[in-house]
Amino acid sequence: MNLHRTAIAAALAAVILLPCAALGAGYGIFEQGASAMGMAGAGTASVHDASAVFYNPAAIVRLDGHQIYLGDTWLMTNISFAGVEPYPGFGATERMNTGNFFPPTLYWTHHLENRWKNWAYGAGINAPFGLGVDWKNPDQFTGRERVTKADVRTINGNLSLSYAPNDQWSIGVGYDALFAGVELHSVDELVVPGGGGGKLNVAHVILKSSYKPGYTWNAGGLWTPNPAWKVALNYRAQSHVAVTNGEATFTYVATGNAQLDAVVREGLPANQTVASELRFPSILSLGVAWNPEPDWTWEVDANKTSWSWFQKLPLAFANNPELDQAITEDYQDSWRVNVGAEHRLPKFTYRFGYYFDQAAAPTESVTPLLPDANRHGATAGLGLKLGKAKAWTLDLYELALFVEDRSTDGRNRDGFNGTYKSFINAAGVNLGYHW
Repeated sequence: MNLHRTAIAAALAAVILLPCAALGAGYGIFEQGASAMGMAGAGTASVHDASAVFYNPAAIVRLDGHQIYLGDTWLMTNISFAGVEPYPGFGATERMNTGNFFPPTLYWTHHLENRWKNWAYGAGINAPFGLGVDWKNPDQFTGRERVTKADVRTINGNLSLSYAPNDQWSIGVGYDALFAGVELHSVDELVVPGGGGGKLNVAHVILKSSYKPGYTWNAGGLWTPNPAWKVALNYRAQSHVAVTNGEATFTYVATGNAQLDAVVREGLPANQTVASELRFPSILSLGVAWNPEPDWTWEVDANKTSWSWFQKLPLAFANNPELDQAITEDYQDSWRVNVGAEHRLPKFTYRFGYYFDQAAAPTESVTPLLPDANRHGATAGLGLKLGKAKAWTLDLYELALFVEDRSTDGRNRDGFNGTYKSFINAAGVNLGYHW
C-alpha cells in the first residue's frame, strides 16, 4: 500500500502556499512601520521616516540627514471552523491555538551632501512574510490530513537608492534578498478494513525546508506638484525561490492492530527530499496624499497584487515519483485600498485609517492552512517627538482586523467543507532617531 496521496499532496502544497499568501489577504505582514500603519498603511506618497525603504524608495531622498527606525509588531490571530456535511459534518467545530508573532523592522537612510545632495540611499531588514497555523488537539483535528501546524519564517534584506532631479520629482530603486524557511505538520490516516468507514492515524508527516534565498527588485516614483499634493507609484516585482532540498519525514504511528500495523510499515515512504518552487507575486501601489492644511495629511492608496500568477504548483518527490503532481490553485488578482489621515499637533501627532483587503483564493482553495477571506482593518496611531532637540520619535499604532466569515460552499477541492471565522489584532511600536 501507499500513504494517502491526497494527504501528502496537501502537505506539500502547504509548503508552497504559506509564503505565497504573503502581502495579500492571506498570511502576509504589511505592518512595516508604526507611523504608516497608524494611517492604515496608506504611506506610498506621504511616508516621512526611514520605513520609506519598504513603502516607497523614492521618498528616501526627501528625508534629512541620517535616519534610523527600529520597531516591532505584536500580531495575534484567532481562527475557528465549523464543519458541514458530508465532511467533516455538522457539529464538527475546531479552533486554532491563539497565535502570537513578533515580526521586527529595522530601517536606515542617509541623505548625501554637497554635490551629491540630490542623492540618498537606505537599507532595511524586515519580515514581510510569516505567521502560521496551529490547530488544537492535532491528532483529533478533523482536518489533520491537510495540516495540523505550520510555521513560516522569513528575513528580508533591502538596499535602496533614491534620486531627486528637482523639488517636484524623485525616483528610487531597491534590491531585495528574501530568505524563507517553512515547516509543516500533518497526520496521515487509513480507513479501517471492515470498520464501517472509520479511520486511524497511521503516520505523522513533517515537511521542513532550510532558509533559501529569493531575489527581486522594487522601484518607486514621487511627484509633488505643489505643497498640498503628492502622487506616488511603487512596484515590487515578483520573485521565486527554488526549493531543491525540502525534507519530508514520515513517522509510523502504531494502531494497535498488528496486521494493519505491518501493512502500514511496509507502505510507509522513506524519508526523502522534495523539490518545488515558492512564488511571490508582484505588487503595484498608487498613492495620493493631500495636505489641506500644513498640519493635516490625508492619503488614499490602491494596491494590486498579481495573485493570478499562481495557477498550478509542481511537486516532485526524490524517491516516490508516482506521487509527483501539479496542484491546481487558480488564485485571482486582488486589490487592497487604504485610507488614512495624520494630524500634527505641537505636542503629539495622532493618526487613524481604514483598509479593505480582497481575498485572493477562490472558494475551492480555501483550506485549514489558508482560510483566506476579505478583510477590513481599522487603525489608530500616536506619534511623539522626544528629547531637547526633538531628534527622537516614538510611534505607536493599534490595528483591529475584521475578517469576513468564509464558507467553502461545498466546493473545497479536498472535500473539507465548512465556514471559517477569523480575527486578527496587531499593535506596533517604532523608535526613530535622526541626525
